[in-house]
Amino acid sequence: MPLEIRRKKDRKFRPFWYGRYEINGQRFCDNLRVKIAGTPPESMSLRDEGDKAFERSRATAQVKLAALVEEARSKRDSIRLVEKLYRLKTGEELITIALADLPDEWLRIPRKRKPNARYAAQCRSTLTRFVTFIRERFPQIADLSCVTRQVALEFMESESNRGVTPKTWNDVLMLLRTACKHLLPIGSINPFSNMPTRDVETVFRHPFKPEELKLIIEAAQSNDFVRPLLITGICTAMRRGDCCLLKWADVDFARRFITVKTAKTGATVAIPIFPMLYDELARTARGDSEFVFPRQALMYKGNPVGITKRVRTVFAAAGFKDAKKDENGEEVEQDETVRGQIHAKRTGGLRQASVRDFHSFRVTWVTLALTAGVPLELVQKVTGHKTTDVVLKHYFQPGREEFRRLIQTNMPALLTCGQNAPAQTPKDQALAILAKATPKTWKRDCASLKALLEVL
Repeated sequence: MPLEIRRKKDRKFRPFWYGRYEINGQRFCDNLRVKIAGTPPESMSLRDEGDKAFERSRATAQVKLAALVEEARSKRDSIRLVEKLYRLKTGEELITIALADLPDEWLRIPRKRKPNARYAAQCRSTLTRFVTFIRERFPQIADLSCVTRQVALEFMESESNRGVTPKTWNDVLMLLRTACKHLLPIGSINPFSNMPTRDVETVFRHPFKPEELKLIIEAAQSNDFVRPLLITGICTAMRRGDCCLLKWADVDFARRFITVKTAKTGATVAIPIFPMLYDELARTARGDSEFVFPRQALMYKGNPVGITKRVRTVFAAAGFKDAKKDENGEEVEQDETVRGQIHAKRTGGLRQASVRDFHSFRVTWVTLALTAGVPLELVQKVTGHKTTDVVLKHYFQPGREEFRRLIQTNMPALLTCGQNAPAQTPKDQALAILAKATPKTWKRDCASLKALLEVL
């Protein structure tokens, strides 16, 4: 059990004694927290003697090292006893996971479906942060089975100090809870169990009105990169990634259906191809790539944020952007009209929530479909949601006027005093005609608009 005097990076000597020892073939070198006193020997070799103060500090360090080794051996014997009891009880060897291996072991957990690369990278980053926290704060903990509830609580507190949102905090908690559930030995206490999640402030995305969708499509007409994605998202309710990675094999032109396995949930959805999307796909050149939109697929795989920036550029051209603010955070007058902001404030000074983005097309599709009376079961076949709660809570977001009109139209006459919902105004009718207009129906739509003008 030799003692050591160590140097810093600048070659100066450290002020504390260090001790080297070996347990079960594993070597350790710990700071004994005993200060080096007096004058060391001129040779700086511990084979020689220093002054009396130096030798007294050496003796104190030697006693501390002996106690440390005895404690380590006692723990080793206790671990061996636990391993023996576990083997007698289950007939299996007790396998413990080294903390350093946690990110890799998490990836090896048996699953129905392999997590996508982005999600896996995010989870591995969180687990690595957890391992680093323990290595810095609790260096004596080497195995996952040695993590106590107090250690788990301190890590989650450090996550709070980072300023993460309650949702992110809950995601970290659930990840670690699940990892411990699968990787700890059977019968072990999960240090993250019974730890309550935090209340999440839900900020819902805003659906677009039909006339707003028309403005967005018009703003994207000259943008051959973004326009196909926007039209696909508007017509199919697919997520951004599924739109970018849409394959020709998933498109059935004869039956006018898209059948695709979603990347997020693995659910297979069947989506009818609307005329506007059919026209867009028909004029898309079919090259050697398996993807319908090869350039967009390439960018999404390497830089998905680039897709978001291009979509926001189109939104801004259509009038959907955050209002300009001065140094005090107050909105200032602008030359151009802002039809709607793309972010909303959260309470507590947290990061702003996105309320108008590509995913808003999904909310828009569901809202328009349910408001028009499409059965919820059919909507779920398009979106791939397994439960109605998710659809109704997060995706069905009708405006107040549409909500009132739909309720009043379908409720008994006793409650509505026999009054039907107010009919659409001529302006609303004209906007509805324009919103549904396509190149193939343009002549018919023009005739309808003329007839409506004659009535006025």
